[in-house]
Amino acid sequence: MKPISYYLFFCFLFFSILTSAQLSFFRNTSVIVLNTNGDTLKNPWAGGFNSVQFSEIDLNLDGINDLITFDRTGDRLSTFINSGEVNKVAYTYAPQYIQYFPKMVKWVLLRDFNCDGKMDIFTYYNGGVRIYKNTSTTTLSFSLEKNQLLSNYQPDSTPNLINLYISSADIPAIDDIDNDGDLDILSFSAAGSYLEYHKNLTLETYGICDSLLFELRNHCWGFFKESASNNSVILYDTCSFNNTFPEKETEHSGSTLLSLDVDANNSKDLVLGDMSFQNLTLLYNSDSSSNFNASFITSQDTIFPANNLSALPVNLNIFPAGYYLDVNNDSIKDLICSTNCYFGCSTKENVWYYQNTNANNFPEFNYISSSFLQDGMIEVGEGAHPTFFDYNADGLMDIIVGNYGIHNTSVPLNYVSSLWLYQNVGTAINPSFQLVSSDYAGISAINLDIANAQPTLRLIPTFGDIDGDGDKDMIIGDYQGYLHYFENTSGAGNPANFILNQVQYFGIDVGNFAAPQLIDLNKDLLLDLVIGYREGYFKYYKNIGTLNIPNFTLITDSLGHVNTKRWYEFNGNSIPFVYDDGGSYKMLAGASNGYIYQFNNIDGNLTGTFSMDSSFQNIWEGAYSAVNLADINSDGNLDLLIGNYSGGVAYYQGDFSTYLPQPSFPNQNEIKIYPNPVHELIYIDFGDIIINNSSIEVIDLIGKTIYFEKITTNFMSLNVKNLKQGIYILKINTKKGSYLHKMVKN
Repeated sequence: MKPISYYLFFCFLFFSILTSAQLSFFRNTSVIVLNTNGDTLKNPWAGGFNSVQFSEIDLNLDGINDLITFDRTGDRLSTFINSGEVNKVAYTYAPQYIQYFPKMVKWVLLRDFNCDGKMDIFTYYNGGVRIYKNTSTTTLSFSLEKNQLLSNYQPDSTPNLINLYISSADIPAIDDIDNDGDLDILSFSAAGSYLEYHKNLTLETYGICDSLLFELRNHCWGFFKESASNNSVILYDTCSFNNTFPEKETEHSGSTLLSLDVDANNSKDLVLGDMSFQNLTLLYNSDSSSNFNASFITSQDTIFPANNLSALPVNLNIFPAGYYLDVNNDSIKDLICSTNCYFGCSTKENVWYYQNTNANNFPEFNYISSSFLQDGMIEVGEGAHPTFFDYNADGLMDIIVGNYGIHNTSVPLNYVSSLWLYQNVGTAINPSFQLVSSDYAGISAINLDIANAQPTLRLIPTFGDIDGDGDKDMIIGDYQGYLHYFENTSGAGNPANFILNQVQYFGIDVGNFAAPQLIDLNKDLLLDLVIGYREGYFKYYKNIGTLNIPNFTLITDSLGHVNTKRWYEFNGNSIPFVYDDGGSYKMLAGASNGYIYQFNNIDGNLTGTFSMDSSFQNIWEGAYSAVNLADINSDGNLDLLIGNYSGGVAYYQGDFSTYLPQPSFPNQNEIKIYPNPVHELIYIDFGDIIINNSSIEVIDLIGKTIYFEKITTNFMSLNVKNLKQGIYILKINTKKGSYLHKMVKN
């Protein structure tokens, strides 16, 4: 058989088994989303921001610093490639690099500890610091350098190496505090409000900065103390110096630190954030001597960074933190500020960007934006619960996103919850979406919490025709565990018009965090209710009414005898989506731990036990995941939306090709190909394979060779930027035979 004939046969098999193949997805970040003004969002599917930490790193090893963000909410990492355009913020969401990072929690700061020009990882671990060394050569990689960083707490006597303490609630300053060429650490002590200075002795000891040798040199660096009543500090404090602990310390609740030189006096000043306040305080260090062990904070500015350029001080919702990095490619570090709390602090404008228009050691910060990168995303505040629904009856699936809420201290519950409507303005084959309303159906102003006469929180919608009039009605679950019924009065074929019909529908109360789905579970032509809730189980309410008059009765509060809560977790927060897979029901479910659960063995087994996959395809998009499925591009495959607690949404396109039969060819593991999926450059490492008279082809799924090149080196790259999004085959022809690899272009 000629090679091209094989590929035609390959593609025939692909289309012939769509209806019977297992569900599979690949992440697609190329679907266009517009804001209300019609402007294209830069990174719509990047997943949202809550409490975000920022660091620079060269992800694709092209010599340009890219960006990672770490969201304390759910310990969620995101990666962005920087195109390097001068005087421009030019980041593109590139989630394919996330896989190269280790699991990290609480806080993450990237710093180059061994002076090799590559950013290493400092992250929280067990009341202290864990460090990963950047070992990248041809691709990004890390290795564990220090499982637990130690410091000598008795430098003038018998060494006492113990855990270098950093609170899980804090952000430390990891910087060259004494200007000797290696990284030191400033952190608050375990007991209270004094700052400890841990000096790195690597250069003094070894002459090179390839080690991590720390010693506590000062229990009260800067001679100041955090105030117990506000977020200012007490200057000229009489705390003990050198190696004597201060006499008494107050309990430490949480602080963030950023070190930088703001007045060009060659000493590190501090930007301090506090857990209970909205502003950042700049502490001026007057020490211009060589004795940086002591340093001396002599004045403070509580409206930082207001100056001659910007009259707007930082005023974030609560517990701000600052990060110093060049985000607009002008070789001058800028100031990025975000919140540092776990929950209850997020808005749509949660990341403030101040451009530095002067110098790294004498900055002038000009306020630019309060939604840095956020304004290019689907971002609905805290908690995103997406649902496909054709709201205008034009045959194209739109997206409704319910949220937990946007923090607002002027309302009783400190949150405003609503539904966000993204209309599909594309075509049946090429969908695209535009934000039409951030308060669809006006839910934010309706008093669904009737006991307190106020709106409710954590809205999760589901749609279905429960009154038999030909249009789809809406039921919303809320944080109290109730359901609320909105009747669609528009009639079949018309844009939806929802009118509140019944608060606390049928008196259904699942306890907390109701997540309903309307689905004909028992296949009797009447829509039933499957409801996830806080404990992680699923309640099944059977519809025992008629086509026009529903009547729901509880059958079980443990459908399938399955749970999305692991034994060590506090709650499960299950969010179900039952779907038809070739005539058989299956169910995906989101959970508080962020994993996607798949349940099988449903049909004819509603009183039995479902089988379970607790980490479906290893997809993880952040804590409090919410899932929904629909075929939005008319290819016969279900596509997947995933919401998370960071307030964003990820889109995964349906892909059955991973289950196609593969031919017998030489061992493909001999060749390393990455990244995959690919956006622009894909790298091919042939290892020890003899490449004489070898070639590479890119073939589409109709068998057409769209690219051909002779191979002249054992390591090469292909630029596939101009290829359309989709699935391709890389065919590598060598003396040993042909190698086939599936390539996903996003």
